[in-house]
Amino acid sequence: MMDKKYNYCITIEYDGTRFHGWQSQNNAVAIQNLVEDSIYKLTEEKIRITGSGRTDAGVHARGQVANFYLNKEWSLHKLYKGLNAFLPDDIVVKEVREVPAGFNARFDAKKRIYQYYIYLGETAIHRSFCWRIYYRLNKTVLFNLSSVVKGLHDFSSFSRLVTPTSSKMCEVFDSTWSNEQDFLIYHIEANRFLRGMVRTLVGTMIDVARGRFPSEQFEQILLARDRHKAGQTAPAHGLFLEKVLYD
Repeated sequence: MMDKKYNYCITIEYDGTRFHGWQSQNNAVAIQNLVEDSIYKLTEEKIRITGSGRTDAGVHARGQVANFYLNKEWSLHKLYKGLNAFLPDDIVVKEVREVPAGFNARFDAKKRIYQYYIYLGETAIHRSFCWRIYYRLNKTVLFNLSSVVKGLHDFSSFSRLVTPTSSKMCEVFDSTWSNEQDFLIYHIEANRFLRGMVRTLVGTMIDVARGRFPSEQFEQILLARDRHKAGQTAPAHGLFLEKVLYD
């Protein structure tokens, strides 16, 4: 008879500025490495955690989700306090839950929500968490572009040329721009995302809104399934993984 394993799920917030993304790496500092190190220091169990998805170098998160198995049952409060005690200040565990044995943070996720932040002009306070833009944008054009990506599409035009997945199909449930004071905020919800997808969507929409492409060309870029047709990739530090939703 197999020994019982206890499956724990954590919600993590991090400032991605100094990290080389979420995924564990041998020659760079990744968020996954530091979370796993903190679990080992607390529990003395060397384990591998499963994240809901990767975030690239410099990308932030308010709601990254991960799960891991332990041989010993722990109080949720002790896990919460202990993990945060061993983590650096720019990574915080926001919540700890015990979940069913079969729960998988990656494969059970139904929806992932990202937001991209643009600041119109100069800012000292927000400079590490937004893309500062100084040129004039046609906001009406920008806001109208967001609806084009809703639905089930092949997003090859908006992903990196080399990606670890063969399927480029993603279903986008919501895609909207909003203007809050000096911020432009892009909100997107989908079942999955390709590497670089949100940042390339944002960069290309900004290129259209500043007049580099005619607005009708944006849909043609989506249908072309060719990254070379799309525009620039927005900087990583404006992107946040806001939330991951499960049944």
